[in-house]
Amino acid sequence: MKKTLISALILFVSISSFAGDYLTNTNQSIKFLRNPARQAAIGIDGVYYNPAGVSFLKDGFHVQFNWQVPIQTRNSKSAYGQLFGANYKNPGTQEADGSFSRLFKGKAAVPIQPSLYMAYNVQGWSFQLGFNVVGGGGKCKFNSGIGVLEALVGQNGISTLGANFGGYSLTNYVEGKSLYYGLTLTAAKAVTDELSVSFGLRAIFGSNKYTGTIKDITYRTTDGTIIDVPNNIVLDCKQTGTSLAPIVGIDWRPSDIVNFSARYEFLSHLTLKSKSNNSETFNNLASSDSPQFAPFKQFLDGAKHKADMPGMLALGTEIQPIAGLRIDMGYNHYFDRATRQWGKSLLQDTNEMVFGTEYDVTDKLTLSAGFQKTFYRQEKENFSDLSFIMSAWSTAFGLEYSVTSNLKLNAGYFHTFYRNHTNTTSVSTTTYSRTSRAFGIGVEYSF
Repeated sequence: MKKTLISALILFVSISSFAGDYLTNTNQSIKFLRNPARQAAIGIDGVYYNPAGVSFLKDGFHVQFNWQVPIQTRNSKSAYGQLFGANYKNPGTQEADGSFSRLFKGKAAVPIQPSLYMAYNVQGWSFQLGFNVVGGGGKCKFNSGIGVLEALVGQNGISTLGANFGGYSLTNYVEGKSLYYGLTLTAAKAVTDELSVSFGLRAIFGSNKYTGTIKDITYRTTDGTIIDVPNNIVLDCKQTGTSLAPIVGIDWRPSDIVNFSARYEFLSHLTLKSKSNNSETFNNLASSDSPQFAPFKQFLDGAKHKADMPGMLALGTEIQPIAGLRIDMGYNHYFDRATRQWGKSLLQDTNEMVFGTEYDVTDKLTLSAGFQKTFYRQEKENFSDLSFIMSAWSTAFGLEYSVTSNLKLNAGYFHTFYRNHTNTTSVSTTTYSRTSRAFGIGVEYSF
């Protein structure tokens, strides 16, 4: 029994990028929610998307505050033959092939994801400050735990009791929280009326928190006797760390019709340090010298864990074929395979294509819409009940309303569609599914 529960725990704690997977957040303004192709747009949110282009705004102060609400689900439907039917307190759902499945639901939400951008422009110079959540995905709860843990507990009961096995029960709970805050300072200079360059530094403050329990485990014999399994295993760990990375950019507008931009964010070497209040049973297992316990060690009090933010190249073009109409295109490449934690475990780096359009209906009202396609290639072993990501496409739409010549309001909605992924092994079948949407409002003021 102990060996099986140890195996379960190894899977249980292998969630180093739990809330954010290996995504870098790019939904950094409400204008993005209504048109994700912001790479070559000229606006105050360019403090993040196009810092060199911000220098082409008029002289004076420019401020933008964004408030958005991302909502996600991360579900897995698992079947281990007839095993889940043996949970005598909470049996699974019987399928047509005789197996018993269970849907394990993960819910992630960030009630307030803020971002703030400020710039002061004077005589071709632009001095900028930005604050946002550059990585992570908030908090995700699995109130009924995850399938692999329940399966291993049930299988352990079979191996322990043999023909006398009559069922099992457990309490299985997992929660993860991951947020990476970014504070960016940038200076940009319009070298000519057509060309601008920028240089910035971003400080990243990483914060992860993982909690979970495997407790209340019981086995029932065929004659109805209940056997309690002692020694609850509890994970309670918070990880924090900081890093610094430079960002360079260029914006070139050869005419009033077209604009080009490029931005490169350097790899950020981020190391997180753990502060933990785990159960004694968990710490004893994690402190073992055996290689099989290696995944535990990052959650011991004082342990260090690599959590690099990947480098990123962003290219963009904006075209204005007629007055009031803007067509935007962009490309993002994330150098995920250069990070220390992922290395070569991915088949390729992440690539992203974005398209969008905006039209000034009146002097006060602008409508916009956009599309984003994100491509991932990874080994099937990278999918687990706690961490999985699939290629996706997203739609966006929204509006901007000018209250005065200096005050603008933005509203947007962004919806992502994922393709379900099914992993089949000799003992199980698991289908992974996700949903994601975000909406928000923003205000910007110039003076």
